[in-house]
Amino acid sequence: MGRMLTFYEAIVIGVVQGIAEWLPISSEGMTTLVMINVFDKTLAEALPISIWLHTGTLLSATIYFRKDLKGIFENIPQYIRNIGSRKAEDHALISFLVTSTLLTGIVGLPLVIFATGFTDFSAKIATAFIGLLLIFTGVLQKTALGKEVKKEVPTFNDSLITGIAQGFAALPGISRSGITVSSLLLRNFNASDAIKLSFLMSIPAVLAANIGIAAMGMLTVDLNALFAMLFAFLFGLLTIDLFIKMAQKFDFAKFCIALGVLTLSAYFI
Repeated sequence: MGRMLTFYEAIVIGVVQGIAEWLPISSEGMTTLVMINVFDKTLAEALPISIWLHTGTLLSATIYFRKDLKGIFENIPQYIRNIGSRKAEDHALISFLVTSTLLTGIVGLPLVIFATGFTDFSAKIATAFIGLLLIFTGVLQKTALGKEVKKEVPTFNDSLITGIAQGFAALPGISRSGITVSSLLLRNFNASDAIKLSFLMSIPAVLAANIGIAAMGMLTVDLNALFAMLFAFLFGLLTIDLFIKMAQKFDFAKFCIALGVLTLSAYFI
C-alpha cells in the first residue's frame, strides 16, 4: 500500500480518467503517467489508484447504458433457468458478459500482481514501459480498421477472445476500449456494436478488479480517493456521449502510436 492522494491530485487524475476512458488511448496509461511523472508516485503506487478510478467511469457507463443493463438484468432469471439448454442461446449477450468477465479476471489479476511487484521501477523505466504498450495498442487498432462487417450476436469465441484481450488491459498503456473494440472489429462486428459491447463488458470487469485490489490490500479508499472517483464520474458523465461518437468517427490509432513514441522517447532524454 503506497502513499495516498492529496486533494489536488485527486481532482487532476479524476478529470483525466473521466475524459480519457471513452477514447481508445488507455485511460489507465494516462492516469498512471500523470501520477508517475507529475505527482512522483511509483508504478506500484499508481496502478491500484488507476484501477480504482475506473469505478467512477463505471458509474457513468451504467447511467449511459441503463436501458441495455435493465434488459440484461430482467433476463438473468430466465437465463439461469435455461443454462445448458439451447434456449440459453437466446441470451447470447449475458453469456458473452459472463464468459468474458471470467477470462478477464484469469488473465488480468496475475498481470496486476506482476506490474505492482516492480516497486523499484524508476519513473523513466515505467514511462518507457507504458509508451511501448501505447504503441502496441495503436498498431492493433490500425490492424482492425476496415475489418468491420455486420454482426450482431456475440458467440462463445467472441467472448473468449475479447475476455482475454480485456485482461491484458490491466497493464497501463494497453487501452481497454482500444483492445476490446479492435478484437470485436476483427471478429466482424461493426463499430457501433463493438463500442457498446466493449463498455458493457467493462462494467462487471471493473467491479471484479476493484474487489480484487481491495482484497489484496493494494489500496485504501480514503476521502481523497472518493473525491477522485467522484470527479471521474462527473467528467465521465459529461463526456461519454460526445467521446464515444468521436471514437466511432476518428482514427485514434495514429494518435495512440504518436503518444506512445513521445512517451517512450522520455526514457532517452
